[in-house]
Amino acid sequence: MTTVLDSPEAALLIVLSSKMNKLKNMNMNYRKIIVKIFACSAVAAALLITAYMGYLWFTYIDETVTFGHAYGFSIGDDKLTAYKKAPEALADLEGHGSTAYIEVKADVVSAKLLAVRPNYTLMVEAILHDVGYPMFKEKNQWNFYINGSYFNMLSLKFCGDSLCEIYRHRKYFELP
Repeated sequence: MTTVLDSPEAALLIVLSSKMNKLKNMNMNYRKIIVKIFACSAVAAALLITAYMGYLWFTYIDETVTFGHAYGFSIGDDKLTAYKKAPEALADLEGHGSTAYIEVKADVVSAKLLAVRPNYTLMVEAILHDVGYPMFKEKNQWNFYINGSYFNMLSLKFCGDSLCEIYRHRKYFELP
């Protein structure tokens, strides 16, 4: 007497069933692998973003000095002394290959030469030679921009003829 399980159709069903189970198990394994890859990628991306944010945080400077000395200048220096210290102090601050710039407004004559409108603000390299001191002496705040960047600057503020504030700002990123 033959049973249903002994028939060739039953054997084929059993083989197909076992193959389907293997395919389901393989499919589940692929899903697990894909989930693991995605999770590892997400963790790696989070670690990279965190490391980059840490780098930006540790390299950010926003410092105001109102007593003592900083960046090669001393609070209480007169304008001439600060002007004479500026080339060496800015060279130390800038690093190799960097240049300090200042902002100037173009007057009518220089505006024609530079092809800008009068009173346009330009950045020019700060040479800081003896001939330029009278221009600085008139001002109570001197702003130096490292490599012409508003995100990397040193500002000296004078109260009367004495240096009363040194402000340093540097960030390697731009906020939206």
